[in-house]
Amino acid sequence: MIDNLSYESVLFKQLPGLMPQSALAIVNELLAPNPLTYIQEIVFLRSLDGKRYREIAVESGYDYDYVKEVGFQLWQNLSHALGRKVTKKNVRLILAGLDSPANSLSNFPLIVRSSALEFPRGPLPVDSKFYVERSAIESLAYREILKPGGLVRIKAPQQSGKTSLVLRLIAHAESNGLVPVVLNLQSADRRLFSNLNDFLRWLCVLISRQLSLEPQLDAYWDEESGSKLSCNAYFQMYLLDKIEAGVVLIFDEVTALFEYPELAQDVLPLFRIWHESAAQNKIWQKLRLIVVHNTELYVPLKLNQSPFNVGLPIELAELNFDQVRMLAQQYELDLRCDELNQLQRLVGGHPYLLQVAFYWLQQDLPIEQLLEEAHTTVGIYHADLERLWNRIQQHPNLLDAFRSILANDYSVPFGAITVYKLESLGLIKRQGNQLMVRCPLYQQYFTAYLS
Repeated sequence: MIDNLSYESVLFKQLPGLMPQSALAIVNELLAPNPLTYIQEIVFLRSLDGKRYREIAVESGYDYDYVKEVGFQLWQNLSHALGRKVTKKNVRLILAGLDSPANSLSNFPLIVRSSALEFPRGPLPVDSKFYVERSAIESLAYREILKPGGLVRIKAPQQSGKTSLVLRLIAHAESNGLVPVVLNLQSADRRLFSNLNDFLRWLCVLISRQLSLEPQLDAYWDEESGSKLSCNAYFQMYLLDKIEAGVVLIFDEVTALFEYPELAQDVLPLFRIWHESAAQNKIWQKLRLIVVHNTELYVPLKLNQSPFNVGLPIELAELNFDQVRMLAQQYELDLRCDELNQLQRLVGGHPYLLQVAFYWLQQDLPIEQLLEEAHTTVGIYHADLERLWNRIQQHPNLLDAFRSILANDYSVPFGAITVYKLESLGLIKRQGNQLMVRCPLYQQYFTAYLS
C-alpha cells in the first residue's frame, strides 16, 4: 500500500509532460490581468515538482508560514478562475488536461477573461457600485471627522465592510483638506508589543514619515517624564505644530492590542486623552481619530480612561433583506424574493459571502446548485471555509470552544481571550448574552467537519 506522500510522488511522475513555461502561460491567462508575482511563480513551479511548502521555504529563503499563505491564496485564485477546486496536489493534473487540445480553456465556461466584473477581494474602492451604505449613522461619521478633535469608532466582525467605510471616510477627509494617516497595528513587529516605550516611539516615527516630517524623537523624549507624556509632547509640540492642515489618524485593526492587555491599558487611554484635549487646547483640534476594531473590548479599563465610550460609535450590522436585494440589483441579477431569502438564510447578511454568491450567479451558476453545494468542498465558499478551518484547528482551545458553541453547549465557560479570537475570525457573534455561530453556512460546514 502506498502512503499519501509516495502516492503523490508517483502521480507526478506518471502525468503527461507539462513544460514549466506552458504551465506558467496557462496560469497567467487564467489570472489575467494579474500575472503571478515572483514568489507565486516560485511556489507554483516548486509545487509542480512535488515539493512540500517547507522544502520550498528552505530553497527559496522565504518564511515557511509566508510560503504556505502564498500557496493557499494561489490555489484559491485558480479555483475561482476555473470554477472547480484546485489544490497543491491536483494542480498539475488539472493543468496537464488544459494543456491538451481536447481540453482548452474555452471548455471552462466559468473562466472570466475580459469581464469588467472582478471577484470580490478586499475592501471596495471608493467608486465601487457594490458598496451598500448600512444606515444613516454612516453619514454622521462623515460629519464627525470634520469636527475639531472628532473621534469615530467602527466595530464589526471580519469581512463586514469596515475598511471599505474607512476608505470613504479618508476620501471625504481629503476632499475637505485633511491629511489621512493610516496605522495598521498588525504591521508592527511583535517585539514592539512587549514594551510601551518601543511601541510609542515606533508609532511616532510612523506618523512622522506619513506626514513627510523628519522624526525628531530625541528632542522631545524625556525618560524621566515617561513614554506616555513624551509621546503627548511629541504630538503637541512637533507633529501638530508643524502641519497646517488637520490630521485624521486611522488606527486600523486596533484589536491587535487586545492580545497584549498590559500594553493596551497604557495605549488605549491615550486615544481618549487626545480626543478630550481638543476641548482645552486649540492645537489638538487639528487631530481627528478613527478607531477600527472587530470585537468587543475585553481589556479592563477604568470608565474615565476608555476611548470606547466617547466619540461616535458605529457598529456595522449585517445587511438586511432590502440591502441584499439592492446589492443583487447592482450585480444585475433578477432573483426572486424566495431565492434571495434562501441565500440570506444561508449566509445571513454577511456582505462578503453575499458578494461571492452574486459574483458566481453573474457567471450563470444556477442558484439551486450554489445553495446545495455551498457548505461542501466543491461549493463556491470552499476556499474561504478551508482557510477558517486551517486557522482554528491550529489552536485546540479555540477548536474546543467552537465545538461547544456549534453544539449549543455552554456547560464549560470560555475565557475572554478565546471568545475574542473566535469573534475576530468572524466565526461567532453575540446575541444578547448568547454566543452563536455567525451563519448557517458555518454551522453546516464545521458540524460536518468536526463530526
